[in-house]
Amino acid sequence: MPTELYYEFTVVDAVPEDSLLAREDSFGPVVTIITGRDEDDLLRIANDDALGLQGVVFTTSRKSAFRFVEELQVGQVIVNETNNWWDVNMPFGGAGGRGTGWGRIGGKWTLLDMTDTRTGVISL
Repeated sequence: MPTELYYEFTVVDAVPEDSLLAREDSFGPVVTIITGRDEDDLLRIANDDALGLQGVVFTTSRKSAFRFVEELQVGQVIVNETNNWWDVNMPFGGAGGRGTGWGRIGGKWTLLDMTDTRTGVISL
């Protein structure tokens, strides 16, 4: 590393839903793990967030995959894949009424804060 300003990749498990680490973007190489009881609880946790740019779901159930694609309140849901690629032709932006990305508010597209790129990863 060229300087001491780099932070090592860190995974934090058992993060409380209401903690700052769960509610704010660290803008660092930090992955937070929040555990839910079932699909309903995971959807509640994910949709309770003020952000909504992108969600990622890992599952072996086609039914669960479609449910999360339909019910996650984010601009884009990726299923069983990473987000380490970028297709410039694919529309991208956050869910309306959220504090991140392009949102659709009141029937009109509105530019919101694009500084947050946090993703929510749900593994079923």
